[in-house]
Order: sequence, then structure tokens, then C-alpha cells
Amino acid sequence: MNNIILNVGALLLGVGMGAVFILIILKNKKLFDIETKKEKAAGIIENSRNKADQLLKETKERVRTSKENLKHELDRRKERIGNIKESLKTREEALEKKQNRINQVKLALKTENDFLASAREAIKNQEHETNEKLAKLVGTSLEALHDEILRRYKSELTEEAEEKLLNIEENLKENANKKAKKLIVNVLQRLSSPTSVETKAVLVKVPKDHIKGKIVGKKGQNIVEFERNLEVDIIFNDLPKTISISGYNLVNRRIAKRAIQKLIKIRGAINKKVIKRTIEKAKVQVEEELLKIGREVVKKMNLKIKDKELIKTIGRLQFRTSYGQNIMKHSMEVAWVATMLGGELGLNVNTCKVGGFLHDLGKAIDQDPDIQGAHDYLTKELMEKFAFNEEEIHAAWTHHESEAPSTPEALIVQAADAVSACRPGARQESIDKYVERLQALEETARKFDGVKNTFAISAGRELRVIVDPEIISDQGIGNLAEDVSHKIEEDLSYPGTIKVNIIRRTHHTEIAK
Repeated sequence: MNNIILNVGALLLGVGMGAVFILIILKNKKLFDIETKKEKAAGIIENSRNKADQLLKETKERVRTSKENLKHELDRRKERIGNIKESLKTREEALEKKQNRINQVKLALKTENDFLASAREAIKNQEHETNEKLAKLVGTSLEALHDEILRRYKSELTEEAEEKLLNIEENLKENANKKAKKLIVNVLQRLSSPTSVETKAVLVKVPKDHIKGKIVGKKGQNIVEFERNLEVDIIFNDLPKTISISGYNLVNRRIAKRAIQKLIKIRGAINKKVIKRTIEKAKVQVEEELLKIGREVVKKMNLKIKDKELIKTIGRLQFRTSYGQNIMKHSMEVAWVATMLGGELGLNVNTCKVGGFLHDLGKAIDQDPDIQGAHDYLTKELMEKFAFNEEEIHAAWTHHESEAPSTPEALIVQAADAVSACRPGARQESIDKYVERLQALEETARKFDGVKNTFAISAGRELRVIVDPEIISDQGIGNLAEDVSHKIEEDLSYPGTIKVNIIRRTHHTEIAK
């Protein structure tokens, strides 16, 4: 127990001495750190002083250098200002010298102008005195002489101008036909278009002949109903396995063809109701076909037409003929020829094209029994309805001179229409119509006094008139030819031109005895 107490006491004594020793060490260390920091601070202060001195020296050196540079710059600027002042002084002296020279020149010019004014006045006075002396010698006033000279000069110029115009007009008249023919030939050589003659009948093939009987019906009642509705002629017994359809209204003929094609495919019985229903379906189909044809042609001709009614009306021209000539093809030919002729002459090409293409538009509807009027007037009404401009309407509808053409484009359309209608193979004419036209031509000339006989030759392109030499003199031949040609133009309708030849033959017989 005592040992334990001794050990604990010794332990506590050791701990206390250790703590004291540690305190002594810490105190000495703290004193040592303070001294070290003082030494560092003194070093920093010394270093800062050295840097401050160095910076001060550098600053003073910079200030000195800047002062020297500024002084040098100031000296240079003073020298430059001095040079500028010297240059300005020199320029001022030069300007002063120029101004002095200008003043001298102005003075000289003023003196010269005064001299010229005096000279002009003297010349004017001298001219006035001379004119007065001349007027006294001539015995008339100066104004009258002046007017007389102007009058004579004007008269001479007028006569010269009239003579030149007369020569130009004569040359134009001499060469007009030649130039026109050459121009038309050149245009036709550029046109490649087949003949446009249409037949009056179309043929529909039938698979078997017994189908014909089914379509005809009992006692032909179906075919009677068919022809009554469409105003066409149907022939069943002309050719085997063939039905022939003929008619002057080609739209109705087209409808009849479509209807018969539909009837051929019907398996059941065919009666009047079936006929009517089939015709109505065919009409709808043909109406769609007309619209399609019209759109294709408008696109081909590059025309800006959008109205469906007008396009459908244009499409009807495909199923209209004149003397066997297809009107659609004829209208396209006229438009092409008019466009080329208008381009050669520097006219409005679009007006020529529209007027040429639509000049027979009235023929698309003139076969309708409810519509009255000549086709040219109908063309005018349709074009006015669809808001074409005045120039296009005038060019289109005046091609038959129901109104005298007043624009070059209208005359071009008229010429193009004649070219398309009169070219070889363009039209067919029945023998009755042909004979009737020739007889009318001959009869027109026979109405004049002194005409003994007339002969229409060259297919009606030439009329030879035999006159009585005792009634018609040599001087009267020209007047009669002119009168006959005017009468033909007024009373007859014909394509192209007709040459009128007047023949006066005299003979005298004596018998030698």
C-alpha cells in the first residue's frame, strides 16, 4: 500500500515537472518567433525603400525625357507653321496676280463688246438704209417683199413635196402586189398544215349483223326515234357489219356515233326509252369531249382563255365545216398566217392571232335553230360577251366586211382568211353550188348595157365579157370593167379575187368586084 502511494506521488511529481518544462519551452519559442518577425519586417522595409528610390529615379528620368520630346515636337510644329504661313503668303500673292490679270481681261472684253455693239448697230443702220433704197427702187414695201419670197418658197416646197409623194405612191402601187404576193408566199412556205376537208358521213363497225336489227327495232321505230332526236340519217343496209351516220350538224353526228357505240354494247332489249337514255349519256360525253378539245386547242394556240363556256364553244368548231373545210383547222390556219403576216409588218401580233383564231367563232352556234343571225355578227356578240378588247373584236368579225375594216390587223385577218379558204384542197363545193355561182357571176355582168355575152372561166376566177363595139367604145372599156368589178363585189360572195376582162372586137368587110 505504501509502495503504491509512493509510486503515485512520484508519478504526480514527474507530471508537474514536465508541465513546467513545457511552459518554459513554449515561452522561449514565442520570444524566438517575435525576433524572427522583427528581422523579416526590417528586411521588407529596407527592400521597399530601395524600390521606392528606384521608382523615383525612373519617374524623374521619364519626366525629363518627356520634356525633351515635347520641346522637340513644339519646335517642329513652330517650324511647320512658319512654312505654312510662307506658303499661304506665296499663294495670296499668286491669287492677287491672277485677279489683276482677270480684271485686265474683263476690261478688254468690255471694250471689245462695246466695239462689237457699235459695229452691230452700224451694220443694222446700214442694212435698214440699204433695204429702204431697194424698196424704193422696186416700188414696194420690205414686208411685202418678205411675204412674197416666203410665199414663193412655200409654193416651191409644196410642189416638190407633192411630186415626191406622187412618185412614192406610184412606186408603192406598182410594187404593192409584188411585195404582197412575195410576203404571202414566204408566210405559206413557213406554214405546214394538211388539208382540212371533212366527210359528211362516219362509219361505225358492228361485231355482228344481227345487232343492227336489234338497234333498228320493230318496224324501224327505234331508228326513227333516233333520227328524230338528233336530226341525222342512219343507214344500216349499205355495208356489212357497218352503220353509216350522216348529217350536216357534226356535233349531233358525233353524239349519234357515241350513242350507237353504246347501243351496240347493250345486251338486253332496245326500245325508245333506252334510245333516249343512251342519247342523253352520249350528249354528256360529247360535252366533256368538247371541253377537252377546246382546252387542248387554247393551250396549243397559247391563248389566255379561262372561261369554260367559251372553251366549250371553241371546242364545237371541231365539229363544224364550211364547204367541207373543218372550221377548227381553218381557224388555226388563219391565226398562224395572220400572226406571221402581222409579225412581218410590225403589227400587234396578239390581236392578229386572237382575231384570226376567233373570226369564225359564230359558226359554233349558228346551226342552232333558236339562234338567228350571220356567223360574223354572232362572232361579235360572243366576243363582246366574253370581254375581248375592241381591236380584237373588230379584227375578228369584219372579215366579211359587214363593217369596213379600219385597222391593219383587221385587214391582215381578212387576207389570212382568204389564204386559208382558197388554197388548193382546202374546200369542197357541190356541183350544184359551183354551177349556181358561175351562173350568178355571168348574170351580174349581163345586166350592163352593151354586153353581148359573158363567160366565167378558171373555176370562176376570171370573167370574160364580150361587148357590142357599136355601143361600147374603146374609151368606155375601162369604165365598164370597173363598174362590173364593183357590182360583183357588192352582190356576190366569193373567195379570193375575180379578174374581169372586157373584149371588144370590130371587123369591116368589103367585096372587091
